[in-house]
Amino acid sequence: MAASLAAGPRIVAADRTALRLWAFVPRSGRLQLLGQRGHRVRLSGVAVASTTTLADEDRAVVAGIPVTSVARTLVDNAAGQSHQVVGRWIDDAMRRLHLDLTDLRHCVDRLAVPGRRTATEIQAALATRDPAYQPGDSALEADALLAIIRAGLPIPVLQHRVVRVDGTLAFIDLAYPEAMVAIELDGFGPHSGREAFDHDRARSNDLVLLGWRVLRFTSNTSAAVFTATLASALGAAPARPMSDPLSRLDE
Repeated sequence: MAASLAAGPRIVAADRTALRLWAFVPRSGRLQLLGQRGHRVRLSGVAVASTTTLADEDRAVVAGIPVTSVARTLVDNAAGQSHQVVGRWIDDAMRRLHLDLTDLRHCVDRLAVPGRRTATEIQAALATRDPAYQPGDSALEADALLAIIRAGLPIPVLQHRVVRVDGTLAFIDLAYPEAMVAIELDGFGPHSGREAFDHDRARSNDLVLLGWRVLRFTSNTSAAVFTATLASALGAAPARPMSDPLSRLDE
């Protein structure tokens, strides 16, 4: 905040500092600011860069601090990251910050100017996320959806609502209602306690009684096993088998 006030209202927090302000990373190192070329600012201990491309739509405010927009922040920080990391940032932004993929694509196109490095990492992450893509409620759901898309399998319904035997509601992580196939994704963290352990099994029993075939997977399930099992249940064949794990994160 002090650096922002000293720099003036047309200067914004950017790069890793913006990534931290939007809560994509816990640490950011040296403070980094960005301004329009020709608007020079010097602050001790602060890196102030300039650019010819800083439109109003690239500006936002977090906790009173001017900062690059969510889309601009992702584009600016994508270089040097794997497309998996960038993809997780995109999914997180869609869940927490209501990022629109169309806005992100427009930002990528707008910043494709001479002298600026092509954002190949973010383009690779966007290539697997069409305009109708939804990231699910967790990183594990997002990884499962991407595995389904890459395997060429039908897209499931997210958080499908069903009425349990006792009349209460339950939500299936990923579901194929016509085939009555339910996919439950169990991250170790929220599913390791006694209460969650008992609840998950009771809910699975209810789904079975309602005629669902319940497939359970964890963050250690490989994408190859996941897609092969799902394809067998749906009577389809995955287009491309994969061996990478669905997720290395405990939910």
